[in-house]
Amino acid sequence: MYMVTLNEEACTGCDSCADACPAQILAFNGEHASISGDPCDCMGCETCVLVCPAGAFTVQEL
Repeated sequence: MYMVTLNEEACTGCDSCADACPAQILAFNGEHASISGDPCDCMGCETCVLVCPAGAFTVQEL
């Protein structure tokens, strides 16, 4: 099981993560990204980590 976390202060609002997330648990609210689904639904693929130029995401194995 994995869990994604987002540092909203680091998010620059590029919106690349929401479209890239295969688990569809990320959203863009017009200013920055947010975790719109259950963070525990994270698949551990780290796509958000790879596409985020600000390094705002971390994925941890629980």
